[in-house]
Amino acid sequence: MVAKVLGIVGSPRKAGASAALVDAALAGASEIGADVERLDLIDYNVSNCTGCDACLKAPNECPLSKNDDYLAIEEKCAGADVILLAAPSYFQGVPALTKNFLDRSRPMKMQKQRLMDKIFAAMSASGLRQSGGERVIDQLNAFAITQGMLVVGSVGHPVIEMNSPIATLQGEEMKSFRKPGEDSLAIEIATNLGKRVANLAAKLSG
Repeated sequence: MVAKVLGIVGSPRKAGASAALVDAALAGASEIGADVERLDLIDYNVSNCTGCDACLKAPNECPLSKNDDYLAIEEKCAGADVILLAAPSYFQGVPALTKNFLDRSRPMKMQKQRLMDKIFAAMSASGLRQSGGERVIDQLNAFAITQGMLVVGSVGHPVIEMNSPIATLQGEEMKSFRKPGEDSLAIEIATNLGKRVANLAAKLSG
């Protein structure tokens, strides 16, 4: 069985550092033979969750979905074996674009845990070193656990490679910066992460 890997870019920048991580991870998964797809949240019109709690009652649907594009995102998530989600750190947390995606995913939990047991991996990017990437990873992993997904990280060098790719635009000097995709270590970890989730999905499928 060919694993379906969905890479979600949670940044409004389609050519930013988060997108570069998703592309690297999908390239790694593709090497293993997975069927890969990239989804950019910025391409979809998704209304802000209002906390109305309508999704708590049968048929556990969001009334906003009648007039926006969220159901299209839901179907892609539900049809994937693996969900990769990358988001940048905007002032120590995920951007509004990503947060709204997380909030609006609640009906999928209420509809008999539609994302349960799917493999999930988080990635992040930040402008400066130590400027919130780890917090974003924690936030995305908490979402996955709430949805009943299986959180997976990359496994590389046990000392120098982090388990979740976090790219930074800050270079080696205080005022030096690099372009998105030029953080070679983060890109390598993302590529290995893509390979790992694809291999794991294949193993779990039997």
